[in-house]
Amino acid sequence: TIVSGIDMDLFPTLLEEYDLTGAPGLEYFKKHIKGKGKSVGHSLAVNGVSSHGGWDPLQDEGCKEICDAFQDCINDYNNKIGNYPSVISGAWYNILPKGGYTGRHRHESSVISGAFYVELPEGDFGQFFVVSPLQPYMMCIHNIHPTPYGIYEIDIPIKQNHLYLFPSWLEHGSRVNNTDGERITVSFNTTPAPKDMLPPEFVKAVWGEGHWFNEDS
Repeated sequence: TIVSGIDMDLFPTLLEEYDLTGAPGLEYFKKHIKGKGKSVGHSLAVNGVSSHGGWDPLQDEGCKEICDAFQDCINDYNNKIGNYPSVISGAWYNILPKGGYTGRHRHESSVISGAFYVELPEGDFGQFFVVSPLQPYMMCIHNIHPTPYGIYEIDIPIKQNHLYLFPSWLEHGSRVNNTDGERITVSFNTTPAPKDMLPPEFVKAVWGEGHWFNEDS
């Protein structure tokens, strides 16, 4: 008897990649970070520096175009997962020289998070990796050969000038930079969009006429 089943891949997690090569304001953004950046050591940027909790690279009038490009991607991502709109709440950058990496972590108090790769040196610069949220529940699984259903971590083949969006609860980090160059990343968090930023037609379409959220406040 030939056993044949129907696969049902349940509860997918979306990590979306956006190519922003040539995006308006990109070159200014890069020069802004390299020329005006203010960074210090940070526990997550091991052997590197970060502006986390301090200097926000997007808080500059000249960065509005690239910030708008990031927001367009966030809007697309939220639409794909059926999520309430969210907006950027804060950004920072990490610079990882040879031997640098970021430890495994997640982004608290955020909805969607992003990682934009400003500069990636040639060679083994340290891939971005994500951790399966199912790992704690696989206590009786003994993987004897690799399949998508038993893997604990996945390395993402990142590219320069590309933005990666993912749910903020997804644990992630970066492998060790084994090159002589610097790996520069800008990351950001998001928060639910305030009501006054939403078009009235969107609010009515989602909540319907007469809902309290439609009332002027």
